[in-house]
Amino acid sequence: MSFLKKNKKAVFYSFVLLLLGFYLIFKYVVYKPHETIDEVTSAYVGSAPDFLITLKNDGTTLWLNKTVTLKGKVTSKDDFGIVLNNAIYCQLKKQSDNQTINIEEAVSLKGQIIGYDDLLEELKLTNCIIKNTHND
Repeated sequence: MSFLKKNKKAVFYSFVLLLLGFYLIFKYVVYKPHETIDEVTSAYVGSAPDFLITLKNDGTTLWLNKTVTLKGKVTSKDDFGIVLNNAIYCQLKKQSDNQTINIEEAVSLKGQIIGYDDLLEELKLTNCIIKNTHND
C-alpha cells in the first residue's frame, strides 16, 4: 500500500493546517490593518506658530508623513477643513467637525503632514481630528 492510502487523515489534516498557517500569515503579517490617526503617536506636540519655526529650521522633507498635534487659532474655514494661524490648512477627517468650530476659536488637533506650499507658505495636514476646542 502506498503512503497516501495509509495516512489519508494525516495528509488531510496537515494540508488543512498548512492552509490555515498561510491564511494567518497573510491576515496578520502581510495585510495587517492600518493604524488610525488616533492610534498613531504624534512626532510633535505644541503650538502651531512654534511648529512652523521648527519646520522651517529642520526642513519640510523631514516632517513629511509625520503625525503632529497642534494648538492654534482658527482664522478661516471652508467645507472640507480649517486654517490655523493663517498658515496651516487642516483637512478634517469628519466634515461634521467643521460645523462645531467657529472662527477665532482656539483648537487643538491631530493630523498628518502631507506637504508645505512654498509659494503660499502654507503647511497642509490631512486626516485631522479635533482633540479639544475652547475659547480664549
